[in-house]
Amino acid sequence: LVSVSGAPTLQPPLVFDKKKPIPLKLFTPKIVEVLDYGKKRGSPKQERERERLKHKYKKEFKGALREIRKDTKFLAREKLTEIMSRDLERKRKVKELFGSLATQEGEWKAMKRRKK
Repeated sequence: LVSVSGAPTLQPPLVFDKKKPIPLKLFTPKIVEVLDYGKKRGSPKQERERERLKHKYKKEFKGALREIRKDTKFLAREKLTEIMSRDLERKRKVKELFGSLATQEGEWKAMKRRKK
């Protein structure tokens, strides 16, 4: 082997390996076997029944949610009224105590003045 400059070379020339060409992707239709030949699965009567039951279920579910919301609202209101009544009772007792303490203090001061 001789190079361009005329000097002999020891290495053989590079040669590409032969590869099979990559085939183009062809879009072949997927064939599905049809078993019913135009017949619908299930009778229309069953379909109507199923739809009716589904509708009924949704309606019942919404009603149940509404009832639960109503119940929780009622319970919260009852709890709030109970807390408010307890607070009022406590305020009344505290006011009563302060009133009795004020009368006692008044009586004490009056007794002090009498002793002098």
